[in-house]
Amino acid sequence: TFFLFLSGCAHRIDPQTRLYDDWKTTLSAQKTWQVEGKLAFISPDERQSANLNWQQQDDLNQLVLTTFMGIRILELEHDAHSAKLEFDDETYQDASASRLLQRLTGFTIPIEDADNWLKGTVTNDSLRVDELDRAKTVTWQSNNGQIWDITYGDYQQYAGFWLPKKLTLKHEKIRLKIQLYRWYFN
Repeated sequence: TFFLFLSGCAHRIDPQTRLYDDWKTTLSAQKTWQVEGKLAFISPDERQSANLNWQQQDDLNQLVLTTFMGIRILELEHDAHSAKLEFDDETYQDASASRLLQRLTGFTIPIEDADNWLKGTVTNDSLRVDELDRAKTVTWQSNNGQIWDITYGDYQQYAGFWLPKKLTLKHEKIRLKIQLYRWYFN
């Protein structure tokens, strides 16, 4: 009985387990967040995977990709006006984060628009939702004109929101698989 009591005391309970009544609108308005997970980039020529740490604070976005051993592959910071990429011990700059990332690494990721598609709050006429109003599929056009088909595979309830755990993005012959483990909000 004593050990059961101790294990019951050690269990941490999240104080906010109830969903916001307007969780989707409130989530869309969140401009400061962080998420950790994994990213797989699949094209006809190559397959790459990395751990990801993606952060947004107002207009500043930062994406850090690391190997499974924690070695930094790249760090990309950008806002609405400029992007800076640290890759192979060099620093590069461009006006477009997506263009900079593609030029130096070959990865095509709609990074400028991540706030909406990553959180599952993207909206347009092609959006299909489930019975809980969570995004399931959407065909979406990024800022640079690329058409992406996004499929949301699974969700987790955290901090009053439904948050994506698994999503797949497809553009022509490129596929991105993203698995998200931990979300953080201010």
